[in-house]
Amino acid sequence: MFITYKIQRHKFIMSLILKEKNVQVSSLARYLGVTDRTIRRDLQELESIGRIKCFHGGAELVVNAEHEMYKKGNISLHRDMTLGLISSNIKGILMSELSNECNGKVFVLGSFNTDLVYRVDDFVKSGQTIQATKSYCLPGGKGSNQAVASVMAQAKTHFAVKLGDDEFAKKAIQFLKGIMFEQIINFEADNCPTGSAVVMVSENEGDNAIIIYPGANQMFSEQDIISCYGFISESDVFLTQMENNTSAISQALRFAHASDITTILNPAPWRADVSDLLQWVDILTPNLTEAESIIGGVISTKDDIKNAAENIYNKGVKNVIITLGKEGCWYFNGVNHRHFSAFTAVNIDTSGAGDAFNGAFAARVAKGDDIETAIIYANAFASLAVEREGAANMPPHDAVNKRLHTQ
Repeated sequence: MFITYKIQRHKFIMSLILKEKNVQVSSLARYLGVTDRTIRRDLQELESIGRIKCFHGGAELVVNAEHEMYKKGNISLHRDMTLGLISSNIKGILMSELSNECNGKVFVLGSFNTDLVYRVDDFVKSGQTIQATKSYCLPGGKGSNQAVASVMAQAKTHFAVKLGDDEFAKKAIQFLKGIMFEQIINFEADNCPTGSAVVMVSENEGDNAIIIYPGANQMFSEQDIISCYGFISESDVFLTQMENNTSAISQALRFAHASDITTILNPAPWRADVSDLLQWVDILTPNLTEAESIIGGVISTKDDIKNAAENIYNKGVKNVIITLGKEGCWYFNGVNHRHFSAFTAVNIDTSGAGDAFNGAFAARVAKGDDIETAIIYANAFASLAVEREGAANMPPHDAVNKRLHTQ
């Protein structure tokens, strides 16, 4: 084997080190047909994102690297000033093999938030002060979480995000560089903080409550979106949510729709102007609360869910998927209704469950799965995501396949 393309080498090295836990410089150089010096340089670049640790003659896997990457402060950026891009030559996290099964392309326009997570026994009540059982700082944001899920579900993923000019932005790039994105498109907002969120996870209720400050997420300009047109037009699926400014979401959705690309909108967090976007949406993925907001009524029975799906469909959406948490999801395509049961899971952290579903679903649609097959995969993916701590801590494709064949 002779590989000179750096990204492909990085993918192979990471796929090998994830399996073997450590690698040797000399063995890699012989197998890849490059010099020891080239391999050492590759390992140093991979080490800079916190995924591996170099030692004399080789490197080893870093345990709990997802947390460690986000804590590190030193980052190395590669800028393409023509589009305001921050991209990475390091694309080797959780790669199944060098040949790369990924064929489908997903473009995600989305948010990044720094999540301040507090685990509590019960949610705080008005006027009450309680003590958390645990707290930590993690990468998050619905757009970022969905983009990570898309990558882990093996789609070639482009992620467009807008960050502030603060320390949270540096940590965001540090984290995002460790994900196997095809491209990170980062537009910087001057004199504006990066988005952030406070997440409370209730141990007793097995649920979460989230407060978001959008910051730079809602500062996308018309020119920013125009700069993304080339990448959007080359994609199979366009995925977005509602943590960015509506003007940007609308502009990007219109372009993707006009380009005959499958458009997926996760209408979260709910805003009234979601209704103005539905005309450009092929697949809408509200949860139960968001579906109630869209129809302006309460949903409490199976018939209510059915009627809500039809109501939303009649607003111009081609396919409606109402996610129901531990009850799975409900799908309506204008002709047939189908309920999909959830996979059995041990809930550790449900804060990224919806994002896991949406990102994985988009990836599988992009890779050619029909909608119902993609839903089943996304349900399995989400069931694994809630068993992991941290909203951005998405499961690998192999684990999803195993769950699909064991439940």
